[in-house]
Amino acid sequence: MMMDPAVLALATLGLVDSISFMIVAPSLAFYVEKLGGTQDAYGFILAVYSFASFCGKPILGRWSDAHGFLVPYMVSISLSNLGGLLYALAPAFTYSRLTLVAIGRILGGLGRANSALGFAYVARALPVSKRTSVTSILGGVQMIGMAIAPLFSALLADVNFDLFGIHFDNLNSVGLVLFVINFLSQVLVYFLLPDLAPNNLDEEFDQDDKESEWSKMLRFIVTIPHIGIPFLTIFTFNFNWQFIETALAPASADALGWSPVQVSYVLGAMAILVFLGMTSVHKLSQMGVTDFTLLCYGLLANALGYLLLYISWQRDASVAAFVIPVFISAGSFAFLGAPNRSLFSKSVDATPELRGLEGTMQALLSMASSVGGFTAPSMVAHYCLRTPAMVDASVDAREFTPVALLSPALGFVIFVANMVVGEPEEKVAETDSDESLCHKAEDMNDTEVMDEATPLNGNRRKSDGDSPHKSIDKMHQSRRRSLLETSYVRGSCNIGPSNDVDIFTVDP
Repeated sequence: MMMDPAVLALATLGLVDSISFMIVAPSLAFYVEKLGGTQDAYGFILAVYSFASFCGKPILGRWSDAHGFLVPYMVSISLSNLGGLLYALAPAFTYSRLTLVAIGRILGGLGRANSALGFAYVARALPVSKRTSVTSILGGVQMIGMAIAPLFSALLADVNFDLFGIHFDNLNSVGLVLFVINFLSQVLVYFLLPDLAPNNLDEEFDQDDKESEWSKMLRFIVTIPHIGIPFLTIFTFNFNWQFIETALAPASADALGWSPVQVSYVLGAMAILVFLGMTSVHKLSQMGVTDFTLLCYGLLANALGYLLLYISWQRDASVAAFVIPVFISAGSFAFLGAPNRSLFSKSVDATPELRGLEGTMQALLSMASSVGGFTAPSMVAHYCLRTPAMVDASVDAREFTPVALLSPALGFVIFVANMVVGEPEEKVAETDSDESLCHKAEDMNDTEVMDEATPLNGNRRKSDGDSPHKSIDKMHQSRRRSLLETSYVRGSCNIGPSNDVDIFTVDP
């Protein structure tokens, strides 16, 4: 497979995103303690990161629908840069040091909200048949980042220097790493990622539609199972992932006497397993295995892994009893990610009323993931995980309370829901404008157009609003929409080879 520059840019963002999270997670508790914080402060700072990401995703998603992807990416990565600096410089202040760390994590979370833009970009630029494959590649790269993040932690273990009168050690130097890698990804995205044209609706469509966009999207999420169930799936995905990340350190310390080093090794091994799973999903998808089949397998495997987690995590258990359920669960996540996104994109494409809102819908789906991210740590810590004293007083010596059975129950319930509603039909939205788009595209084949802004030519930085002639602007917009949409809609529309727009080059 040859990686297109656009895929490279998106993959780099995913890599940086995962590294940024994983180099903070193992050391944050020690950083907060060093700055005088409590365990509650640690839980709060951990949660506000995901909550900020949750809040930022709909804003970036709608922004990309209305104005393209470049500016939202640049702004969000800049927020990540600033958040990294605040995280690093917090010890230099006498007061409000924990507040600065929290603000730094909030800004980092707002920056991380651009993860929704990557999925929206793929949904906009690729035909249905290629989405699962490319999404698996991007997810696999994220897992590589999570696997190599412990190496960064090891390299930072002996950091001890002063810069501009500020002391840096293995804890606050993490912020410098965040700044550097996010800045490098920002440069790469600016030069390699072609911007897509705004995904605005036609004026006549806006005039006829009296229902607000947000109420329309909410209505379809609630009333169409093939759109609503993916929200539950991605919530379960992130909730269960955070379940292990939250519980592993304290449970393993009590049961096995582990330190953060052993915890990092297990988290790194999890990432490797997820990467291998992503590779399997990519290959199976190319072989013709349906997204629905892949997803159902992932849900069952996830439910089994978390059931074993509850049963086998006991004090004085063997290392194998601790890690095998973790690895079974980790192997299931790849089958919950890309197939779920692909099925969701197909269902959105098949709904004419959601045309022009694809980016926002992808952002809303990512928000459901963030909800799982910021609810799991507090719930697991307070209701699922036993303290050492509680384990002493228990009869079974388990590290979890029965509330922890919620995790396997979520996977099983969503599996049943998918079996009840069945696999969504493979179709795309049919709108009144489809035929006219085809005719417009055919007419444009014989028309010389100057200064056309397509995603790959030299004028990609030029916005539609820069055109001095409104009629030419609308003609450009119509052609761009026809090229991006009719390239994969089944029907009689035939775009000539000279007019093909191929954002990604994916060779099987």
